Amino acid sequence: MKFMFIQLAVAAIIILTSVWFIKSIELNRLIDNQQTLNVNVGKAITASLQQKTNRIENLAVSISALGELYQHSPTQFDGSIPALLDQLGQEEVIIGGGIWPEPKLTNKKDSHFWARNASGKLHKVNGYNQDDVQGYSQESWYIPTKYYPADTSYWSKSYIDPITQDPMITASVPMWSHHEFIGVATVDVALSSINEFFRTALSGQRGYVFALDQQNRMLSYPELQQNIAADEATRELFQPFSEFSQQHSAFEPLQQAIEKIDAEFIAQANIDSAYTPEQLSSVTAKVPEQERAKLTALINQNAKSKLRDVQLLSSLELLSDPQFQEPVIVSVFLMPGTYWKVILVTPLTTIESSAKSIASTVGLYLVSIQIAALMLLFIIQNKLFISPISRMVNALNNSNSAMIELESNNRKDEIGMLAKAFSSRTHQLEIALASLDATNLALEKQLEVQQVAQADLRESKEHLNLILNSAHNLIFIKSISGELTLVNDQFCKTVALERDNIIGVRDHLVLAKDVAKVNSDNDRIVIEKKQELSYEQTFPSEGKLHTYLVTKFPILDSQQQVVSVGTIAFDISKTKSLELKKKAQFEILRQEKSKNIRFIEKLEETNKRLEFESLQARVQINKEYNYEKVKLDNQALYPTLVANLVKPIFREQDELAAKAYRLSNGSLNAADFGIELTAQTERLRHLEYILTAQDYGAKPIDLVQLLEHIIALLRPKFIDSDIDMIIQSDDRLIVDGIHWHFLVLFYRIINNTLADAFENHQTNKSIKLILARQQKQLIITVYDNGKGFTTNQLDMLQQQINESEINGAITTLSVWLQSEFNGKVQIRSLQPEAQYKTQISYSLSLA
Repeated sequence: MKFMFIQLAVAAIIILTSVWFIKSIELNRLIDNQQTLNVNVGKAITASLQQKTNRIENLAVSISALGELYQHSPTQFDGSIPALLDQLGQEEVIIGGGIWPEPKLTNKKDSHFWARNASGKLHKVNGYNQDDVQGYSQESWYIPTKYYPADTSYWSKSYIDPITQDPMITASVPMWSHHEFIGVATVDVALSSINEFFRTALSGQRGYVFALDQQNRMLSYPELQQNIAADEATRELFQPFSEFSQQHSAFEPLQQAIEKIDAEFIAQANIDSAYTPEQLSSVTAKVPEQERAKLTALINQNAKSKLRDVQLLSSLELLSDPQFQEPVIVSVFLMPGTYWKVILVTPLTTIESSAKSIASTVGLYLVSIQIAALMLLFIIQNKLFISPISRMVNALNNSNSAMIELESNNRKDEIGMLAKAFSSRTHQLEIALASLDATNLALEKQLEVQQVAQADLRESKEHLNLILNSAHNLIFIKSISGELTLVNDQFCKTVALERDNIIGVRDHLVLAKDVAKVNSDNDRIVIEKKQELSYEQTFPSEGKLHTYLVTKFPILDSQQQVVSVGTIAFDISKTKSLELKKKAQFEILRQEKSKNIRFIEKLEETNKRLEFESLQARVQINKEYNYEKVKLDNQALYPTLVANLVKPIFREQDELAAKAYRLSNGSLNAADFGIELTAQTERLRHLEYILTAQDYGAKPIDLVQLLEHIIALLRPKFIDSDIDMIIQSDDRLIVDGIHWHFLVLFYRIINNTLADAFENHQTNKSIKLILARQQKQLIITVYDNGKGFTTNQLDMLQQQINESEINGAITTLSVWLQSEFNGKVQIRSLQPEAQYKTQISYSLSLA
């Protein structure tokens, strides 16, 4: 039965395959015939349309000839051009036209344009000549025509005329005189007439046809929707086909084919092109970017060789047409001269139904023939070999060897040979079974002994694996030939491989190349000397290098020959890293201590020199009282300044020394100590700059750098007071002056604002300091958002400044600036809604 079912399945496959092949071949033949018919119909429609466009082109050429003949007598156009345009039977097609002289030659707009009114009569339109209307020389139908030869028509893309508001497409012919471009002659074709032509082109046949202009905009609209309004259909005529295909997704393959056709056309037209894109830049400047490449290709193609015949660009099948709701064949034709794409759509329903009908008829006959053949085949097969084999099977099941021998004697064919073989094999099996019983008994005894030995071996292996895998060290054994024979879990984790991918593999395929080489070299040493070997080595593990203390030892057999090399590696990375860090930290601390000692010695020398200079300053006590008092205040300010800056640093230095001791005995984190040491070093660098540069000789001073050092040392005060400090200045502001004066000036300005500008409870405190050089003056402007000044306070402070009185930090700075720098102080309160409340400007002469 299985054999019969197999034959039935094979027959079904043959029948179905045959029907499918017949249907496919017939369908392909019918589709080829339909495509051939579509090509003929499409060419006929395109030829009919070309006759109409040729008449329009000839009319445009005639108008251009009149324009060239009467270029100096434009009054002649009034009678001749309307007569040419008003051709009998063309009222619905030709809706306007005229002569458009080149404005550069006449220096004015001088168009002669006629259009049809509501009653269909031609009348002259002067709208293009008005000053408030864009010049016709900038229109899309005018500019490209300059690059066309005489008597050659350029068909524009579809558009709506801005004066008459008629949807149209224009055939433009250039006018030339003595090899000079003098203007354009045009004939305007109603877009509705083109749409009507394509709607009636396939009357009496299933299918429809529509067209696209040179830029793939709809020249006619297939009525895919029922009862579409006329104005809506008119709007669709100007729709790019790419948008139309997005609305009707079935046309997406056609849109892709059109894009490919345009790309090939542009590439072909630009081979040995007559004009480069730079030469046509004035033409494409106002053209949408997506249309520039196509317009350039059209001009180059027309300059090389104008197309003469209709071309079939593409033919493809769509799975479902929006109008017919069934598969269709789409053929795309290129119309010469206009470069319109004419698209013919034909349904495939009748073709597929014909192919199915033929396949069904043939399939019916094939099924009948195959069923009759299968029945005959079953009868013959049953008599020839199915019944004899069934008797032999029954005899074997019943252990009836006599029946099998009878069958072998009665038949001389393959069935008899098979029966004889069964009989002979039966005797051999009886003998073999007796032998197997004896062998099986012996094997059972051996199996019991082996099972006991394997259980002992398994238990020993499990104990060994537990010991190896419990260790956190790397343990592995390698044979003399270089293959890994045993590894523990830690080794597998280190090399990031499974144990099955390691055992039996050479170490250079598992370990890094340099690590494997060192490992192999040391293995050879152990094998040669038969002694243990210990050394340090780095292994990459989990993306880092770890240092291991490796011990290798030989594994000997009973004859004391080395059969393998065992390796145990201890991870000592943390110990090595800690040792290196401590060495580096102690070296840094030693260097910093030496620098600090030298700096403190220099600081003491500076203090002694400043004390001496203070004594010298007192000699000038007989000078003007206020000025001398200010100078003495400035001199007295220095020890206070030094104390305020140095004491916190020395206090931090003592704390660092104590922390260094804690670091040496391991009770302090080295990273925290390093951060504090870096911060202390930064403070000492700022202090060294300020104090080591003190002298009373004039020299170039970088005020921005000096101010940054002062701000850095006063940073703790800003943090304690919760004040934001902003500095604005040029990157470098170099002036000639005495370093000490500017140090005191900046310190007093900043300290005064910190001490007096803000209330204790105030939040969001902010100071902005601006340094600027104006001609030969330095202007220091300080803004703050503190408590500010009342009007009475501001008037009193201004009076004290004007009378050079000393009553506080600001008046003291004013007296000092007037006497020492010929400068002044200005204070003003800002508007309440401003970001800052007070502005203090300190100006001093740099001459």
